[in-house]
Amino acid sequence: MQDTIHALLALQELDTEIYRLKDELRRLPQERAQRRAQIDAVVARKDETARKLLELKIKIKELEDLSTMSRQRIRKVENEASQARADVALHAAFQHQIRSLKKDITVADEEALTHMTEAEKLEAEVKKLEGEIAAAETVFAEFSGNVEREMGVAQGKLDKLAGERKSRLGPGIEPEIFQTYERLLSTREGVALAALEERVCQACYIQVPVNLYVRVARGTQVVTCPSCDRIFYVAGA
Repeated sequence: MQDTIHALLALQELDTEIYRLKDELRRLPQERAQRRAQIDAVVARKDETARKLLELKIKIKELEDLSTMSRQRIRKVENEASQARADVALHAAFQHQIRSLKKDITVADEEALTHMTEAEKLEAEVKKLEGEIAAAETVFAEFSGNVEREMGVAQGKLDKLAGERKSRLGPGIEPEIFQTYERLLSTREGVALAALEERVCQACYIQVPVNLYVRVARGTQVVTCPSCDRIFYVAGA
């Protein structure tokens, strides 16, 4: 059984690095996606701000057009009023219309001015966000390139280790024990074996009973930790 443990330890040496590389190949794209999502969120904020700015500009244009039309209407009414001085009632009606148009112009101009102030703030915000996006895109492009390079290196190492692993797999490990080992690799973050030193599991640090330690030390059977389930071995055995 010691030969089986030694074979598993030889595999574990490779599998620890294989697990780390696989984790890196999972982590790097996730980190890149996170950074991309952060930039996209700022882009969305910028687009929404730009949309609000456009709406304000349309409102301002509508108000300016309204003021222009009202001023043109005033000139026309003033001309009509000057021609109707003899008719007191009609002249008074024209004057009332002029006052109403002037009031409309004042309201429209004040509203347009308020919108212009808001538009200036939104324009400044859009420019600020555009600057942030440009800077973030530059950093992201460099980061993304580094990720591609790191993933290429990691994949190359992983392929090499996978080849070495195949060469270390032999008939010396019983299928049932190997299945247990493979399961533990998956559930215990790439570490399926644990050293047992002075009755203490070096993976989860629980103290095991004396009889269990004796079984491990004898090396006649595969013994697993009652807590973390890893396969025990005695260092140097």
